[in-house]
Amino acid sequence: MIKRIIPYYIKVRLHSTKRIVLSVINGQYFFFAKKKHHLDRLTNTLKLQQELKPNEAKMKNLLIAIKCIESIQINPNEIFSFWHTIGNPSKSKGFVKSRSLVNGNLKNSLGGGLCQLSGLIYYISLNANLEILERHSHSVDIYTDETRFTPLGSDATVAYGYKDLKIRNNLNGPIRFSFLIVEKYLIINLMHSSLIKKNKVEFRENEIDKETVEVDTLINNELVNKSKYKRLVPNNAYSA
Repeated sequence: MIKRIIPYYIKVRLHSTKRIVLSVINGQYFFFAKKKHHLDRLTNTLKLQQELKPNEAKMKNLLIAIKCIESIQINPNEIFSFWHTIGNPSKSKGFVKSRSLVNGNLKNSLGGGLCQLSGLIYYISLNANLEILERHSHSVDIYTDETRFTPLGSDATVAYGYKDLKIRNNLNGPIRFSFLIVEKYLIINLMHSSLIKKNKVEFRENEIDKETVEVDTLINNELVNKSKYKRLVPNNAYSA
């Protein structure tokens, strides 16, 4: 009963504070990468691109978040935290409402559309075999084989105060993420001071039943993660 009468923004603030305290206790907070005044010149690049199905609101949210992410450099042993980097996606920062998946349902929410950005960061981090400290899959697969633009299992949902994407730089030099939006594609570059080996990443689907699928994520044939999704019926699948 008490949870129902507490305003949502207070719940988010409480959860966010709790997560900060936990990150201090486990020692991660002190390794979060911060905005750098001087960025190293990184000449080697690992690249991925995804089809971008933008609308005006989603594009605005993506550009604000990209500007934040491109301003930081992740030095060896430092941690990239999606929400520590971007902060609360509030109106005062220019974020607007766009479609996002919330508790298995498509809704308009502030910062909607940012999950494509976090998913792309997660996917390229798997290719570089960076250390994934926190990642959450969506609970529902909202796409069909015809509308899917990235492999099932390569997503990383983020919800401010609740779910974050955290990646540790376990390489021997600094790294940085940069982005390009070219026509209908979103391109991510993982820049590094020395050549990055592109690892073999696979997503293997295992049907549990008619409504549920489990995806094994493998790097160089080694199992590193499992994700489970509910399937949407075809008439409710996401198409744009």
